[in-house]
Amino acid sequence: MDISTRREWINLVHEGLNGYGAHFRARLMRLLPKVRREYPDLGGVLGEAVQEFAPLTKELHRDVPTWAPPSDDDTQLSLVAIEAEPSLPNAPVWPAEVAAPLSELVEQWRQAEALHAVNLHPARTLLLSGPPGTGKTLAARWLAREIDRPLVTLNLASVMNSFLGRTGQNLAQVLEYGRNVECVLFLDEFDALAKRRDDAQDVGELKRVVNVLLQAVDEWPSTSLLVAATNHPELLDRAMFRRFDLAVDFPAVSRSQADDALRQMDVPSSLRQGIARGLVGRPLSDAYRLVRQARIDMVLRNSSFEHALAAAWARDVGVSHANPRAAQIQLMHEQGLSARDIGKRLGVHHTTVLRALKQQGG
Repeated sequence: MDISTRREWINLVHEGLNGYGAHFRARLMRLLPKVRREYPDLGGVLGEAVQEFAPLTKELHRDVPTWAPPSDDDTQLSLVAIEAEPSLPNAPVWPAEVAAPLSELVEQWRQAEALHAVNLHPARTLLLSGPPGTGKTLAARWLAREIDRPLVTLNLASVMNSFLGRTGQNLAQVLEYGRNVECVLFLDEFDALAKRRDDAQDVGELKRVVNVLLQAVDEWPSTSLLVAATNHPELLDRAMFRRFDLAVDFPAVSRSQADDALRQMDVPSSLRQGIARGLVGRPLSDAYRLVRQARIDMVLRNSSFEHALAAAWARDVGVSHANPRAAQIQLMHEQGLSARDIGKRLGVHHTTVLRALKQQGG
């Protein structure tokens, strides 16, 4: 019996004796196919027992053992950040090619018991890739909330240790914690750990780290969800891609995506279209930052939200005059409104609008 299988059986006994039903059942379902291949009679008996006592295992409590969060032996800094009940700073705004597979994954986890009953399991590992600010971190938080698991985020700065061999040890601690506690383990900036092993500038230590990760992804249990995210998928070791159960690519922010985010934050249509056009390809977090700043300015300067937002946008795009009214006029003009309509909305003569547009080259 190899070391990995031996550890699985020891953990199974530990979970059974301590009443951790969800862990026990999921681990046993994972071991059953191997037992059936190597010991058909024993596999048959175990399979019958699972079916007979399934209602009892569901009644066992889901509380997990009290595992101390891992920390670096030298610095004593925590290697993870833990959120027992993850909250979302903003509601997700994803294109269909992102929203669909994430929703499907959530449904698999909600139907995990039905899948376990037929020797299947939900996707256990997920790779998110795409430009910065496209919603990968938000996706990890959203998944944790939707499948009712705490979010455990790797602290990359603490894990990376200058001492030879310590980075691998730190990472192994984090992975062991994620395996033994029902959670969503989030490995952000994954390319920093899972670099190509043929990278000539890399050191032997990180090559060993990649091997640790490859084995972990292969053997990841169905009691936790492992989520890795990278802005640079081209830097990942090629063997890493085929190890993940599911991979989702986040495209650069589109105009419709930016428009949806602005609409969600109650940005008036007269300004939304022009701002959305300027946010194409930029991190979606820029939209949230912009609106937040406008709301702050609105309070501090006792101005309207539209006026404050136009001013914030003018500063953001580097308009030299940073004239809020001129910025409002430009944004409404990009919306397709006529000079007379803009004048009516702003309470100015249409010639003032035309003059502002002429100064801006409109």
